[in-house]
Amino acid sequence: MNHVSEHKKIQGQVRKLPFRELWAVLLLVAAFAIILTANAVRGEGSQTQSGEEPRTYPVRGFSAMCPFEGKVYRGANGVYGETIALKTSIFTMQDEYIYYVEKVQEAYESMTDELLSIRRSDRNGENSKVLVDDVFLAGAGHEKLIGDRLFYGLGYDDNYRMEYASYDLNTGEKKQIASDRIDNIIGYDGSWLYYAGYDTEKEDNILGRIHLRSDRDETLVSCGDTDEAGFVDTALYENGRLYCLTLTDKPEGYDYRTYTYHIQVRSAETGELLEELPFALTGSANYSMLVQDGKLYYTGDARVMEYDLSEEEEIGESRLLTRMKPGEYWGILHFAPDDGYLYYEAIAETDEATGNNDYFYRVPLTGGEPELLAEWFTQ
Repeated sequence: MNHVSEHKKIQGQVRKLPFRELWAVLLLVAAFAIILTANAVRGEGSQTQSGEEPRTYPVRGFSAMCPFEGKVYRGANGVYGETIALKTSIFTMQDEYIYYVEKVQEAYESMTDELLSIRRSDRNGENSKVLVDDVFLAGAGHEKLIGDRLFYGLGYDDNYRMEYASYDLNTGEKKQIASDRIDNIIGYDGSWLYYAGYDTEKEDNILGRIHLRSDRDETLVSCGDTDEAGFVDTALYENGRLYCLTLTDKPEGYDYRTYTYHIQVRSAETGELLEELPFALTGSANYSMLVQDGKLYYTGDARVMEYDLSEEEEIGESRLLTRMKPGEYWGILHFAPDDGYLYYEAIAETDEATGNNDYFYRVPLTGGEPELLAEWFTQ
């Protein structure tokens, strides 16, 4: 939910990213895109305009790693997983297919704004077919495969806001989404597309939804200004609800280390506040969360935690999965691919011996010592 000036800055910088910085950006973006991959969107509460119950869809983001059917797969330059049959670093998987952008980010390349294509192939890399050929800033986190719909960015409008399109996998119909307020797509229930964005006319950060057939665009939550109480830093859509990492207290003075956040649960139909989970996150703005199978996983205070959403919990009953290593100050949750592990990234102080400061782990969902899978240096 960035302001217009921030979009201009991003547009100017995106061509200049060296590979290691680009990989870090892609992992950070994927931390929100791939996080949603594991989330089952069950659509409880909000009905479609036809009166049907919303359908259940996982949200699959495109990245160099993909959780699928209990495994982790990787493309070119992916840091962990079983290697796929295609030379690409921008892909996802669904059913018997790989959906991918035919591009590999090499060390000497930068991300460009050239228009690229999204293709679909069999799992063995054969029978490739072009689905769309006008994808803007491929690999920057705009591409999402949700059920039978493919969503992606077309380009910036006159206000430097991303324009999005959807592609129907069944009919081949492509349609531009009739909203100029979308920053990040967070869910789709078969009728409504849910998003985090910015209303330029009202100068307000929002959570909204748009009906893809009628183009009805609604504001669900007004989030206010960045760094003000009520601002939603991150939102996830799951089971007809919005899980919102919300700034609830900002003491005097500009020091984000004193901010307090709560995770607020809101109706995806009305935006109404349903509950506020009974724990606070304080001491840093570097938080991450993942909702899956009735569990909320989150990071904060150098810990990786689990909270049970299926029962009424009391304060302090979040369960510790693991503690981060000394010097690691930011934990970024990626996915839990039904293999018994939660995968996460940790940003740390630079190790003088190795020169690395970025680490990729997995920890058993039962809790315990994390297993280091890969490490590298990020500027």
